[in-house]
Amino acid sequence: MLIVTERSSAHPVEYAIVLLVQRDDTWHTVRAFDNAHDPEEHHEHRYVGIEKQRPIVVHGPVNEAMHAAETKLEAGWSDIIQSWESTR
Repeated sequence: MLIVTERSSAHPVEYAIVLLVQRDDTWHTVRAFDNAHDPEEHHEHRYVGIEKQRPIVVHGPVNEAMHAAETKLEAGWSDIIQSWESTR
């Protein structure tokens, strides 16, 4: 299991936080959080197998959204991976 966080240093801040898991010598994205479309629009993408699902969208400050995503992954990564495993 690996959580990768990338964040720009320039304003407006863009970020991506991705939960990865290695299976069969390949890394798979299990969950992804980003604000790729707008600095105040935050997406949470669930994956079913390799297919990215439509996002859950929330609005708000970047730092709050990133903190919420990191907290969610740190506290629940095992359950998130277990749920993803059932879709493979």
